[in-house]
Amino acid sequence: MKYKLQSDQLIIELIGDVDEHYASTIRNDIDALAQNYHPRRVIFDFANVSFVDSTGIGLIFGRYKKLSARNIELVLKNVSSQVDRVFRTSGIYSVCPKI
Repeated sequence: MKYKLQSDQLIIELIGDVDEHYASTIRNDIDALAQNYHPRRVIFDFANVSFVDSTGIGLIFGRYKKLSARNIELVLKNVSSQVDRVFRTSGIYSVCPKI
């Protein structure tokens, strides 16, 4: 995972497979970054992700709940067609739009 702050947006670049192991290692880091920087929007950049499982979906929904409770928008960016199919099936776009 890499991140950068751009204006009032926190951009988090996810790298590799977003599965149980990956999600467990970055969950707390993402929460801490959002708390420390107080962004208006968090962007999850999926440009370097080719696989997301149910744990990855849970990671996104969990971050959405925490961020929205603090009035921080969560959006998804650079979603590949393979990951997009998983996201559409899960209904994730109903809470986290794709830009």
